[in-house]
Amino acid sequence: MDGRPHALSFAVIALILSVPSIARAGDGVPVGTGERAPVTIEVRGDDFPMLVQDTGLAPPLDDNGLPRAPGCEAVRARRVDELPYPWREAVDRIHLDCQPMDAPEGETALMALTATAFLKPGRVWLAGHAVSEIRRMDSELWGDHQYVLAEPYAAVATDLRAQLESDCRKRHLREEREVREGAPECRMEESEDALYLRMDEISGIWIHADPDDAARTIYAEGWAD
Repeated sequence: MDGRPHALSFAVIALILSVPSIARAGDGVPVGTGERAPVTIEVRGDDFPMLVQDTGLAPPLDDNGLPRAPGCEAVRARRVDELPYPWREAVDRIHLDCQPMDAPEGETALMALTATAFLKPGRVWLAGHAVSEIRRMDSELWGDHQYVLAEPYAAVATDLRAQLESDCRKRHLREEREVREGAPECRMEESEDALYLRMDEISGIWIHADPDDAARTIYAEGWAD
């Protein structure tokens, strides 16, 4: 993560395609029945696919006939066939919820997007555990991107923590960073049924039980302005 995600813009939504995570070796190799082996994806975080698309509608006009900032009519959920490979092989369907947000007088209107991708069983894996949903919640002021694992927190926390801390150390070595006083360390903070890795002043990674379903676990990358 680079510390401050770019502000949400519909031009970016329309043009950016997230780089697909690496599919497991052997994807697409014919098996004995003549069918192709199902594609599976190993994710490591910071690799969420883009789930929304610009509708291409002309922006609304104000009372003076000038273009206004677009609203929820400017975005839609992507169709599965619009996703980059290999994501189109793993996603079953995508649901989008868009809500207008209050903005200070005289400033551009804001929106909050919640896009959820429901995954085919056994297609996406994180640290050896199956992912059932992808959730992307975005606005101009905050972002929260989640992988929902289909197992309880106690069953996955150790594996997720080991992968996150290992990846953090590798990233620091790659970037030749020195751990200075006050800089984020590659050690997750532990609290009751939750782990947290601070990335910088405004962003971090959380692992915690799904508050709506104790049988599931949330891996979340979040930031707030």
